[in-house]
Amino acid sequence: MNSIKITLSIFLFTLVTTAYGQNIKIKKDVITIDDQLFGIIEDDKSVRGSFYINGTNENNLLYFKWVVYGSLNYYEIYEANNLDNILFEENAVMGFKKYMVKRLFNAGVLTPSGIDEDKLSDFSKKMGKEFTRIRENGKN
Repeated sequence: MNSIKITLSIFLFTLVTTAYGQNIKIKKDVITIDDQLFGIIEDDKSVRGSFYINGTNENNLLYFKWVVYGSLNYYEIYEANNLDNILFEENAVMGFKKYMVKRLFNAGVLTPSGIDEDKLSDFSKKMGKEFTRIRENGKN
């Protein structure tokens, strides 16, 4: 009886996950969601490890600046048209580009028409600037 419950639970979880999950892919810096072109990632050749997320009309939406400070490795995220204001920071991890596209898409920040400014503001408040606080307090 338990094996039937476990099997049924796994089946339902898989069904729900595939039915409601978005198929987000990044291949050769082209972002597709459910096989529809969503945007393009453009590496910033002037700053190592940094990149832009561009919309389908090739306008820069967000800028991701890679920062190494002692043992800290993280990204500062900016609106591409305002590089003086850090929106939020995120830990640099393997697969960071896809990870961030998924998070921003699922939060409603990235839309097919560009960026939802209200959701970007809410998301950046939730994410915060933890690495800046660590740097300012001298803890590394």
